[in-house]
Amino acid sequence: MMKDFYRRLGETSVHNFKTRISSALHFQYRNKNFWKNAGLLLLANVIVTILALIRTPLITWIIPKEEYGMLGVVSAWIPFLQLISFSGMDGAAYHYVAKGRSWAFVTNLFYRLRWSILSSVVLLVIALYWMYQNQIGLAALFFIAGITYPFTVGMTASAGMLAAQERFKGLFWYRILESLTDFIGFIPLIFSIIIISKVNTFYAGNQLATLIMQAGLSFWLAYQVKNSGAKTLNDKERHEFIHYGQHLTAISAIAVLGTRFDALLVGSFFPVTVMADYTIALLIFEQCKRLWVIYSSTRYPFFVNLPVFIRKRKIIIEGLLVWLLFIGGAVLLAIASQILIPLLLPKNYSTSLPYIRWFLGVFAISVPGFMAEIFLRTHQDQKGQYLMRTVAAVAGVLLPLLLVSSFGVPGVLFGRFVAAALLSIAGVLLILSRKIEAVDD
Repeated sequence: MMKDFYRRLGETSVHNFKTRISSALHFQYRNKNFWKNAGLLLLANVIVTILALIRTPLITWIIPKEEYGMLGVVSAWIPFLQLISFSGMDGAAYHYVAKGRSWAFVTNLFYRLRWSILSSVVLLVIALYWMYQNQIGLAALFFIAGITYPFTVGMTASAGMLAAQERFKGLFWYRILESLTDFIGFIPLIFSIIIISKVNTFYAGNQLATLIMQAGLSFWLAYQVKNSGAKTLNDKERHEFIHYGQHLTAISAIAVLGTRFDALLVGSFFPVTVMADYTIALLIFEQCKRLWVIYSSTRYPFFVNLPVFIRKRKIIIEGLLVWLLFIGGAVLLAIASQILIPLLLPKNYSTSLPYIRWFLGVFAISVPGFMAEIFLRTHQDQKGQYLMRTVAAVAGVLLPLLLVSSFGVPGVLFGRFVAAALLSIAGVLLILSRKIEAVDD
């Protein structure tokens, strides 16, 4: 009997030793892959940033500031109209594909394409409004956005599909091609082919190139899924998937109110030259968000497959380190913009520098909130996400409205900063208060 006991004890010890070795090797493999994939996407972001540094000065030198501000007005509306086409479905598809249900991408593709038609109709109605106001150039921009919307904005799940399947080489080329499409509009301008205005010609060329790229890649990925033999979603799974996507869209709607209302306010009540400065600041903010997307894209599949009791600890420790890195990056970027903006852009864009500093502060203070959202998304905790985004949205709408009349654009930006701070405070409190049992999902 004692022999059996010692034999079982020895077998258990050997099994535990093998398990630990296997886990350690798997961790090292995953860690190595993380740095490799993060490095690849970081390289893509460096290339995209360099292309943006080339593209933005070209636009500001070639296109009059008043016309460039009109682009900002159109861009301010797009995030709100994305909600009509259920943009949250992209996040739901990413989550399901990361968990091995690749058919969710196909379901998402046709669901969003169908609802995108409604967003197009709204854009065309806005175009009619500006035509009635005798703003032909602005009306034409909204018209171009409307007829291309289902493909340029409605088919944006491809990046998430590639990231969820950890096809980071494909995602690398996606980011490069996506950035290059923004240069197509320069081609007709080089040959002095101008329809209505320079900005309309430029925007039409870019939208056409984006349409071809997004539609081509989306249908190619859908074809791959179909030929891979992936199981289609049954009625219950499809219902849960769409329901989750609708929840994410609702969360996005609250987020858009908190993070995009300021741009809509500036675009609606200030001259287009002010909107041009604001757009420059937003472009730099978006470059920072691209860095965040690189991090979250490479880490989300790892986090979502961790045991839940390890996941919380890992996200807290890693989140603190990532936050410190992003704060340092924001400081360096503020210094660089102070030097580069006067060198690269026309002198009349120097007024964008205060806005840039504000937006870098907004990004830095938002990172803990973004990290908390990763944690909540891995648990499909919609309630926590609603709470975070609602707190931020209330501040992001009310404060700019209250401060804009007395302080102008700085008041709007202060409201945006406070909203970002509240997002992070709420997120940190949620992640710390959630009790996790030592069991897997």
